[in-house]
Amino acid sequence: MSEVKVESTLNPGQDYDLIVVGAGVVGSAAAAAFGKQGRKVLLIERDLSEPDRIVGELLQPGGVIALEKLGLDHCLKDIDAIACHGYAVFYRGQPVDIPYPTRDDGNKAIGRSFHHGRFIMNLRKAASEVSTVTIFEGTASEILLCPITNRALGVSVTPKGQSEITKNFFAPLTIVADGCYSKFRKEFVPRSVQVKSHFVGFILRDCTLPFPNRGHVILCKTSPTLMYQIGEHETRVLVDIPGKLPSNGSGALK
Repeated sequence: MSEVKVESTLNPGQDYDLIVVGAGVVGSAAAAAFGKQGRKVLLIERDLSEPDRIVGELLQPGGVIALEKLGLDHCLKDIDAIACHGYAVFYRGQPVDIPYPTRDDGNKAIGRSFHHGRFIMNLRKAASEVSTVTIFEGTASEILLCPITNRALGVSVTPKGQSEITKNFFAPLTIVADGCYSKFRKEFVPRSVQVKSHFVGFILRDCTLPFPNRGHVILCKTSPTLMYQIGEHETRVLVDIPGKLPSNGSGALK
């Protein structure tokens, strides 16, 4: 996988059409799409190394179609992605095969499952290859608001490795897409987040699933368990743990 082109220095006075905070699935795709329209985009990401997470590993057919419309479906290539044709749901030991419906164009609907980090790096690379997109590694510390209208004017950014420096960047539109641990969500969404459960994930090597090219949902007595391939030789298992997550360090999780 080719490296993402990153700007090490930026002029705070530079003019942008929009600023995107967070180079995950939404942020990277948005930056690439707006950049292809000729808009000058500043994409800010705290850490541009490949993420190792258990989120966003099975892209539904609607997501695949969205990538096609954005001209980003090539980001699913060369990451050992597995075609997904539907789900197998197990209840009381009995399986039910639920294939995806046919697309509007008559073709079969197909999802893709993969290593999240590999997909992210391809999206970031696609964004970096758009001439009007600038990628900057740093932490967005503040959304700059107009004191009169309360409209977002831009962001304050601390460059990576330069904690003593803060740079302000401005644009007519700011998109905040910094993930489930967003530091800005509580500023703009009054509803508090309620955590009802946690997923614990692990990988099985060379495991044969009952229904190939399917996501598997096992409805257990206490909570569901999910299984799906994320590579030719790797199968992800996610176990839902209701309530507070037991400590892994103390051994309580086992």
